[in-house]
Amino acid sequence: MKVLVTGGNGFIGSYLVKELEEHGYDVKIFCRSCKGKNVINGDIRNEKSILKATKGIDAVFHNAALAMDWGKKRDFYETNVKGTENVVKACIENGIERLIYTGSAGVYGFPNSMKPITEESPKKPLNAYQKSKWLGEKVIEEYKKHGIKASIIRPPLVLGAGSKAAQILLSSIENGTFSYIGDGESYITVTHPKDVAKCLRLALEKDDEGNAFNVASFSCRIKDMVEKIAESMNIEKPKKHVSYSIAYIAAVFSEMLGILLNKEPKITRFRVKSMGTNRIISYEKAKKMLGYEPSYDLKKMVEDIVAWYRQ
Repeated sequence: MKVLVTGGNGFIGSYLVKELEEHGYDVKIFCRSCKGKNVINGDIRNEKSILKATKGIDAVFHNAALAMDWGKKRDFYETNVKGTENVVKACIENGIERLIYTGSAGVYGFPNSMKPITEESPKKPLNAYQKSKWLGEKVIEEYKKHGIKASIIRPPLVLGAGSKAAQILLSSIENGTFSYIGDGESYITVTHPKDVAKCLRLALEKDDEGNAFNVASFSCRIKDMVEKIAESMNIEKPKKHVSYSIAYIAAVFSEMLGILLNKEPKITRFRVKSMGTNRIISYEKAKKMLGYEPSYDLKKMVEDIVAWYRQ
């Protein structure tokens, strides 16, 4: 089967390409400016380029996105909403029935509850990125009336070798600047990119209806994850704490300043809520319908990101 992966040179995309190739797929990579075998250069914001790239393709994995926890609404909309619409329209015009979309568990927001979040849980996206991913899903749903079968995979925080989030987390622990938001007892759900890639592949192979699925590797206390990282790096475990309310206010001002100066803020509301509220993502639906089982637990994930960080 010939498949096209948009954003195949990115963080999750590179894992997805490897996963598909290992399972015998003929993979084409669609990206803005990269070189290599089976690469098609183009931009999902350009209708003509994605239309051309999807000719002769059997299925499309739409993974390309502007993924940041801050930024201008217009930029997220143009890539994550209009770009997604261009991909869907190209699939329809070229007679491609199967589309697998890399969504985001960010569409649920941060309810701060120990109740597991399912695919039917309320959608309350926090920032411009999360809102654009939810709008991207709505675009896909709108075009399903044209016969396209689109599966949606929603990962929460993705940590693995090559992850910017992992780099930020490990460097702050290493240099002693990491502070727990609150008491560190909050629960977080984490997904390794290899598990995301596996779930995306399984959606193509086993979801004939076009469903939405959460994907996750494990859930744990923030404190357990941070201490496991420190232990693996053979450094002192963090002891600093900052109250949630102070951290959140600081994040609001930091984001505002970041937009004004066009500079990445030191702290964001997303990071505060990720590390300071309870959020448990359930992957029971993917387990039941796709046969998905995670390959990574806390220990294995920490070993992976620490080994990568040291290199």
